[in-house]
Amino acid sequence: MNPEEKKRIAEVEQLLKRVAVIGGGASGLIAACFASEKGNSVILYEKQGKLGRKILVTGNGRCNISNRSISVENYNGRNPEFVSNVFSRFGMEETIRFFETIGLPIVEGKNGKLFPASLQASSVVKKLSYQLKKKGVDVQLHHMVESISVRGDNFELKTAGREAHEFDSVILSAGSCAFPQGGGSMSGLEISGKLGHTVYEPFPAILPVNVPLKALHRLQGTKWDCGIRAECGGRVLASAGGEVLFTAYGLSGTAVLDVSRSINEMILNGKTPEIIIDFFPGMDEKDLSSRLESLWSDASKKLSFSLAGLINDKIPDVLFSIAGMNGEVKVSSLSTSDKENVVRAFKALKLSPGRPRPFSEAVVAAGGVDVNEIDPATMESRLVKNLYITGELLDIDGNSGGYNLQFAWSTGAIAGMAQ
Repeated sequence: MNPEEKKRIAEVEQLLKRVAVIGGGASGLIAACFASEKGNSVILYEKQGKLGRKILVTGNGRCNISNRSISVENYNGRNPEFVSNVFSRFGMEETIRFFETIGLPIVEGKNGKLFPASLQASSVVKKLSYQLKKKGVDVQLHHMVESISVRGDNFELKTAGREAHEFDSVILSAGSCAFPQGGGSMSGLEISGKLGHTVYEPFPAILPVNVPLKALHRLQGTKWDCGIRAECGGRVLASAGGEVLFTAYGLSGTAVLDVSRSINEMILNGKTPEIIIDFFPGMDEKDLSSRLESLWSDASKKLSFSLAGLINDKIPDVLFSIAGMNGEVKVSSLSTSDKENVVRAFKALKLSPGRPRPFSEAVVAAGGVDVNEIDPATMESRLVKNLYITGELLDIDGNSGGYNLQFAWSTGAIAGMAQ
């Protein structure tokens, strides 16, 4: 090799970065894929013994990769407009194209939800893992990064084994404290805070809701499609429709998960929200009254029995007891006011939620690093040069339905491309 060739090689090597990616979840995996495109030396640190553990449980094991209805309205945080800037750089279409490029076709399910054609979350992890191996990414499992220090123009990372490593840039994709059994922890937020970032206290989002009212617990195991909304001071905080699952502690099901964030936020801010359930969202009060009158044509029936065939048998007696009514009375004894109370119980059952369920039951955590301190064009910190922060670490959380994974893919890809 002549001196000129050696010089050119040395110049190229100087341009290439030594990049650390912290976290082997959705945003970390895609960040490592893109960061290695230019030939950078990329090391991915994952404290668990397996990559993508949270990915494996998303979408009930099918991995709800994204949603056709991606928009800023599906996201929460102190500055949700940050999401628009992120998706203008790398959005849903770019995500689909990326996965198809690595051999993972995407199919559309109900409500615009997007899944791998295999309907297996394991396919997503396998394809991403293959890409990392193909691109020469050094994956370090069972390696927890405990600290990151700025050393001049570089970073020094220390792992739990007290090993020190030096890097030109760091992509911090360590995830939130939600779902700790899948690797969720506060470590990424703690590191971000120590590096000078503003961190908003996380709280659990997208999870079941405690309702202390013991009478309701008698419906344990019962499912019914309902309309549900959360209100506080007469203001509607959130509303949803779909399955409600009654449990031994309160409420679960898709509709409940969709309003749980708003409920928890109010409670943790010292306010008292209300949950209002509509058991017949497809009918207004007038239509329901008409339907009930036809069922009450035989006035000798008991009130609860008169509703058999209209609604799950377990529901009427419980609702009546909560509303202070007796389901054993005969229909003939009902006054006009009693009938109005029956309609009200089914159309607007009011419940008071208890303290939030734990992070172990949460799909995501709200709160995190202030996005005003992050450049959405690159995901680089505005405070620390060559530090990039992605995914659930940021003060952005999406609704249920693939929105959180899309934000993870987008922010991770952008950070990776910036290397």
